[in-house]
Amino acid sequence: MSQMSKPKWLWLLNLVLGIALSGIAPVATAAGYQIPASSGAGITGENVDVLQRMSKGVAQIAKQSSQAVVFVSVYKNVQSMPYGMIDPFDFFFGPGGGRGGQGGPGGGPGGPGGGPGGGGGGGRPHREKREEGVGSGFFIDVAKGYIITNNHVVQGADEIQLKLANNETYTGKVVGRDPNTDIAVVQIKKEDFNRTGLGALQLTNSDDLSVGDFVVAVGAPFGLEASLSFGVVSALSRGSLGIANIGNFIQTDAAINPGNSGGPLIDMRGKCVGMNTAIYSRSGAYNGIGFAVPASMVRTVAEQLINNGHVRRGYLGVYLQPLDDEMITSLNLPEGVHGGGLVSRLMPGGPAAKAGLETGDVIVEVNGQLIKSHSEVTTAIGLMKPGTKANLTVFRDGKKKTITVTVSQHPEDRGHGSAKDDDSEDEDEASSAGPQVFGMTIAPWSKSAQERYNLESKSGVIITQVSPDSPAERAGLRPGDLILKVDGRKVEGVDTVRKAAKGKNRLLVWIERAGEYYFVSLKS
Repeated sequence: MSQMSKPKWLWLLNLVLGIALSGIAPVATAAGYQIPASSGAGITGENVDVLQRMSKGVAQIAKQSSQAVVFVSVYKNVQSMPYGMIDPFDFFFGPGGGRGGQGGPGGGPGGPGGGPGGGGGGGRPHREKREEGVGSGFFIDVAKGYIITNNHVVQGADEIQLKLANNETYTGKVVGRDPNTDIAVVQIKKEDFNRTGLGALQLTNSDDLSVGDFVVAVGAPFGLEASLSFGVVSALSRGSLGIANIGNFIQTDAAINPGNSGGPLIDMRGKCVGMNTAIYSRSGAYNGIGFAVPASMVRTVAEQLINNGHVRRGYLGVYLQPLDDEMITSLNLPEGVHGGGLVSRLMPGGPAAKAGLETGDVIVEVNGQLIKSHSEVTTAIGLMKPGTKANLTVFRDGKKKTITVTVSQHPEDRGHGSAKDDDSEDEDEASSAGPQVFGMTIAPWSKSAQERYNLESKSGVIITQVSPDSPAERAGLRPGDLILKVDGRKVEGVDTVRKAAKGKNRLLVWIERAGEYYFVSLKS
């Protein structure tokens, strides 16, 4: 027994001593792996210093501009389904889904509800729902509480809440809004609101912008307040985007997402060059292409909204179309002319017609300002006050002229003819058995053709067929187009077109298409 007990006693003693000593003695592996401490100044050099200064400059711009940025929340009361009824759209989209509009980029208020069951509901009362949308805005005058945002952000809102950079929230009211430019001015209702830590942005001359200039976009994408993105000016004078009736948009790759609408686009001097308005995307989120309303336009429209509550737009009374290389050659324009607005139609009795403009004139300057696209003419004239005299530099038959036009007020309603959706194969009196010119079959004007293709004109020759892969098809002509002029000469009949085309490989025609008028250049 004693021989057995001794080893046990020694074993226990060794165990106790081992535990005690292990708490005192350092163990090399207890700390684990440690990353070596950094040493040195990092990458250095003249170019690196430039990048560091630029980075600090952007950070400074972000800090100062954020004082002007406002988070806009809008609320709209909409009629929902009557009590006791189930909206079938709720099953697929959730409550409120699938009804009404979804707002523009930036989460503006959706359109009116009232889907299935949105009528009388069998006499049962409708429930009132409160929809919320978000967007951005920015101060142009802190003292007066004036804030710029997009029209589509606040349109139809029953209540507007404005969260400022100092974390104060106030109720806002619409001073004025202009759907044609998607610009709105909102004002804080409370006169003695807390202005501590707030600032206003200066609207600079956006005409001085160049492609490649650095810009930052500030706003609240997806409701994430005071978010900043960095990019460049990708293009200028973007028009015909379907965003607004008057547009001359700045394109940028600075990330713009829903919720950014109404926020500022800022240059490297900390000045506002535009207002973020829309994105080009199939998914609804950022896809590398965003658009901003130029600051020069924002200033002009905002001043009218503040002073008058509405905008009085200038009116020229012309239809314009863009120029391409083929058209420039066909119109015999001189070297160096790469853009402008081609007058495709004059409104009878309009300012342009009274001043002596003619169809086929190419407007290349407005008041000395070079015109790069036809949308710039629309924008420049649209922002003029009625009664303003505009000096238009035009090319007519290859010769330069200056014509002074007195701009009138834009009519509130302007109707346009629309083409009938008529794909039938029925033939009218203008059968397809006429002569072919540049791959198009033409026939004399007829009353039945006028009615079928919704034409205004009562003379010319009608295109009845267009051959595949012909010059006419490549130029975009189609059956139903009415040729009114060819190479500047009025079309009296089929022979006029046939003789004008004889021996030529290029032809310029002026056509009507369902009440719209265009110049088309044909090349064989």
